[in-house]
Amino acid sequence: MDKHTQNAGDSDGDDGIVERTSFSNGRHYHSESNCPYPLSNDPEEVNRLNLQHRAIQQIIQRKYYAPLDEPKRALDIGSGTGIWLKEMAAVFPECQFTGIDIAPLQPKDGQPLNCTFETANVLDGLLYPDAHFDYVRHSLLGAAIPKEKWRPYIKECVRLCASGGWIEMTEANGQFCGGGAACRKLGGILTGAFQAQGLSLKTTDVLDELMREAGLVEVEVRKFKLTIGTSGGIVGALLLKNFRMGCAGMAPLVESTYGMPREDLDQLVLQAEEEIEQGNSFGLLCVYIGRKP
Repeated sequence: MDKHTQNAGDSDGDDGIVERTSFSNGRHYHSESNCPYPLSNDPEEVNRLNLQHRAIQQIIQRKYYAPLDEPKRALDIGSGTGIWLKEMAAVFPECQFTGIDIAPLQPKDGQPLNCTFETANVLDGLLYPDAHFDYVRHSLLGAAIPKEKWRPYIKECVRLCASGGWIEMTEANGQFCGGGAACRKLGGILTGAFQAQGLSLKTTDVLDELMREAGLVEVEVRKFKLTIGTSGGIVGALLLKNFRMGCAGMAPLVESTYGMPREDLDQLVLQAEEEIEQGNSFGLLCVYIGRKP
């Protein structure tokens, strides 16, 4: 497996991906020491993240669930390509939106005037003052936050949120129902690879309780069924494509954890896709909101 380290400024400048990265199997991966995020930070991942965003928006039918009342400052943690921030900037033009991520994946040009992006790792703590934001949110950080760091992470979100403000978190249960032997084998491999990074695929089981434990009130959770594959229509097809692209991005971690070559993983993913298309395979997406008293 071809690996080398690439310093900031050496990556493809047009893609806006300039953080220090590692290179594996033709893909770029971040080298942030205090973040176990296993997926890449290259143009392929930009495409996957935007596809994932479109699928989620089709499923939940809203850009946000917290009862926002003209927020003045909002923070998106793990903002990725910045697509959600750009859409929200049009909804609330008087609000200043800030996005942070460990890699600058968002386009440099064409951003709304009320959007700013910063490269930062929330697991290191953020330099914003207490109660700085009216709204703090993230979407799908289960692959970036180790199991033992969810409590301090939520505590940091609460610190950043103003009294009366809202925190919103969208997470997927990383395991899905349906499929056959290939799906079960692939699920076990991916679960083990995540666990080797200290990550848990069952954050959705406890996130609402962790939010209450951190002092949030009016905590609510909304659950959405994710039907994967063509039986789920256009959205199901998008979810299946997202699944395929995500598995491809996981290849280096799977190889380092199990010694499984990329070709073998690709074949297993193909078999799992065939099983998914033969039956009713689905996952679970949860949206959590809570207010800071």
